[in-house]
Amino acid sequence: MVTHGEASDAAPGTTLTAGERAYRWSHQGTLKLWVQPSSALAGWTPRHVQLVDEAVRAWTRSGATRIVQVSWPIEADIRLYWSDRLPPTNPGVTMLYKNQSDRLTRADIFIATQPAPWHIGTPDRVLYATIAHEIGHALGLPHDPSTAALMHPAPLVTAVSDEDLAHLNAIVRGP
Repeated sequence: MVTHGEASDAAPGTTLTAGERAYRWSHQGTLKLWVQPSSALAGWTPRHVQLVDEAVRAWTRSGATRIVQVSWPIEADIRLYWSDRLPPTNPGVTMLYKNQSDRLTRADIFIATQPAPWHIGTPDRVLYATIAHEIGHALGLPHDPSTAALMHPAPLVTAVSDEDLAHLNAIVRGP
């Protein structure tokens, strides 16, 4: 687990791995995203950051959420790190941090620099699918049983679907 030593880390709450159920953020409005800008890990290229930008555009196209990138991890609600320690069967992990009111306070995403050996598209599209899937978790989405959804536990698609966006809208604009 990554800790950052800031005041919000000291607040009571719970850390959990994303995917089990939906969560809403503790604050409304724009979410701040920090992306590790570079990495010396094998397989990393500047294209990785471009794929994050593409995934953010896909998730925000419905207008349910707004995401801006920030320059420092301490400023961010969501932090994305590159890793070489994830197994090929699980090339992305999102850790959610929630408060006592069961609302998200932070999310840390870890993405393998090497694309998973999945046969759902080119290595570039597989890496994009992993990034977009984990961003979906950071936005509060759980796994989806539909094989047409990017949020399926083992995605068979490489794009954020209208179904994924509808689920995000329901969470963000919910009761």
